[in-house]
Amino acid sequence: MSTGITHFLHEILNPKSVAIYGANNSGASLACIQLMNLIISDYPGKIYPIHLKLDSIMGFPAYRTLDEVPEVPDVVIIVLPPRIVPQIFKECAEKGVKYIILISGGFRELTSDRKNDLTEQIIKIAKDHGIRFIGPNCLGVFNNWITEEEGKAFNISIWERLKRNKFSIASQSGTLSSHIFFDPENLDLGLGKSISVGNEANIDIVDCLEYFKDDEQTKVIGLYIEEIKRGRKFLELAKEITPKKPVIAIYGGGSEAGNRALTSHTGSMAGDKRIYKAVFKETGIIETSKVQEFLDLALALTKGYLPRGKRIGIITNSGGPGTMLANTAESEGLIVPELSEQLQQELKEMLPPIASFKNPIDVTFDMNLPYYYITLPEILMKSGEVDVLIQYGVVGFQDVMDKYLEHERIAQHAEFKKQDPEKSDELAKSLLQPTLKNAEKYSIPIFYISPQNFNSPWSSRLRQNGAILFKLWDRPIPLIKKLCEYSEFKQTHA
Repeated sequence: MSTGITHFLHEILNPKSVAIYGANNSGASLACIQLMNLIISDYPGKIYPIHLKLDSIMGFPAYRTLDEVPEVPDVVIIVLPPRIVPQIFKECAEKGVKYIILISGGFRELTSDRKNDLTEQIIKIAKDHGIRFIGPNCLGVFNNWITEEEGKAFNISIWERLKRNKFSIASQSGTLSSHIFFDPENLDLGLGKSISVGNEANIDIVDCLEYFKDDEQTKVIGLYIEEIKRGRKFLELAKEITPKKPVIAIYGGGSEAGNRALTSHTGSMAGDKRIYKAVFKETGIIETSKVQEFLDLALALTKGYLPRGKRIGIITNSGGPGTMLANTAESEGLIVPELSEQLQQELKEMLPPIASFKNPIDVTFDMNLPYYYITLPEILMKSGEVDVLIQYGVVGFQDVMDKYLEHERIAQHAEFKKQDPEKSDELAKSLLQPTLKNAEKYSIPIFYISPQNFNSPWSSRLRQNGAILFKLWDRPIPLIKKLCEYSEFKQTHA
């Protein structure tokens, strides 16, 4: 799938053919798992397994050597013992291969008396023959945009099907580029592209930033950083990108234990955490140290959720969560304004007598769903008195009633029945879509909170209709704070 990009990483992420060293039929190798990932992702290109003894691997004809492959593969994937990798690089050079993904470990991350010069050997071979390579010690790449139609991917790193999105990752940790997506049922984010750069012997984080900067299939960029080798270029690129595209980053070093782990992990020399914090602040990169927040930020930003200010409107059907939301918001530097007399009067005329209408707005136990889901949010969005909305208590009471009906005695005497799933689908759509359209119309992001199971039928329906849903009320506040900070940066650096 072409986007007119000439950057070499576009060629690596969109190959028409790949050769893979190290795969077999037993499943007892990382290379075999990566080959199976290509299969389950419906990779549309040609696949050439290379094995000295096997004639067929996963139904594909296997070749003894790369020289026997009937064409020059666009990309070669290598998962072999490190000592023989330089020889494979030479074979790739002789074949005319231009791009390699080197999964194998055992290079610069080795320490003590196990040091070796394998990295220097492959760097020299690649330089002499014009080869660009990702790795070593990486998990490869993922591209959900390899075809016009969704459903096919170039994927050697993730064993799940993921919906397509415009969030792309470059990571010096394979885990942060792939493992966090192994539970797609609990993620509404999806993924566009992911590059695990490993030890960065040839291709680094800066190369990835250069590529994502102009990639129209990337709207939000995520980074996991252990070290930055080209600091000046990184700063230059980040300053150019962040006013146009959000960049979210996790820095993996800073503590003594963390730095020790990095040295053994990728051979990186970690820097002072204060330096990275200063770099992120100067360039407008959104920093987080929490993986869940990293994913929350990516979800909100890919949906275009950027508040224009820090004023939070809170709608709840329970006093305690509303109070906690307000306290937490103010402690994080956000504003929970008391609503104007005019707006309070408008709400007072519509809310139940026991309701609170100053902000937080507590409707207590009110079963008027259209009013709760649509009317109240719209009134606040139109008022111009808030910049963000949080709505607690979007509970699917029909789910609760259906659960009660599983008990024999209740089912025997209850005068209510299970609701038809199609009617529940229609109800969720009718309640959510008007408000989400208003959120876009008025540029007021809305975040929902439900104490129910995240994968309950009603919660799933809300999520499928586009709601950003949380289970507990303290989780959205730090997220909103960082969205507000980035919005302020963008407004002053446009």
